[in-house]
Amino acid sequence: MVLFCIGIFTVPIYSMALGQQLISAILSEDVNKKAVKHLKGGYTVDRNYKIACRFYYHFTLVGLKYERCLEILNVEFNLSELRIAQLIMLERDSLSQLKKANTDRKVLQKKFPYFNWY
Repeated sequence: MVLFCIGIFTVPIYSMALGQQLISAILSEDVNKKAVKHLKGGYTVDRNYKIACRFYYHFTLVGLKYERCLEILNVEFNLSELRIAQLIMLERDSLSQLKKANTDRKVLQKKFPYFNWY
């Protein structure tokens, strides 16, 4: 039996080969695309709406400047400020609906309780 040293562990080579075969077999299997929820664009619609709600909150309810809102959303959603600005432009309809409905913190808290609205 041939041994292979990884750091402080000594692993038999045949177990490494077996592990590589297992991983290759798992990753090369066809994925049932109907069961996968992360297909391209699957969660982006929801994420974009959340960005619009958070922008509405920071800009309208808190009264922050546009640039400061983008900085905060950059940290919250891990997207560049340029991308957030593009998404806000795409979500103009959502923003206008929030404004028409005169949405307040309580409504936003009910929709997304995991965000801090106060």
